[in-house]
Amino acid sequence: MSPIVYGVFVVFGLVFVIISITSKRRAAAAQTWPTTPGEITASRVDIHTSTDNDGHTSTTYKPVVAYRYELMGLQYTGERIAFGANTFNRRKSDEIIARYPVGQSVTVHYNPDKPQDAVLETEVHGGTVSLIIGIVLMGVGVVLAVVSLLG
Repeated sequence: MSPIVYGVFVVFGLVFVIISITSKRRAAAAQTWPTTPGEITASRVDIHTSTDNDGHTSTTYKPVVAYRYELMGLQYTGERIAFGANTFNRRKSDEIIARYPVGQSVTVHYNPDKPQDAVLETEVHGGTVSLIIGIVLMGVGVVLAVVSLLG
């Protein structure tokens, strides 16, 4: 097996780990952000189906929740529900949008240094899963490289 293959495993694993750590840090920071009242303006699940070269199809579901909020007389809009994963299975996506019906009042956490940067939930979605996937991919790359060197 080519060393490029090992490198791909390690690089993709590292990307997953970095995304997970970044999401966790941003969510932790958002817990200290100020809040302001907001209102849900849209709530739906976007469905995306793709077909690979072998004809296998896969479907992803993305809960989309749009909201508006006001700060010092300026209107802002946002769509970030939480940091981390933004696609889920159908059941989880339906659960998320059920929490945010159109017209509902919500608490918006906004970045005081960049008020258009906002989030509804200050927990990470899928952060642990991304971290585990990243570690496993990096481990597979390292194991394949060691086996190749020893073999």
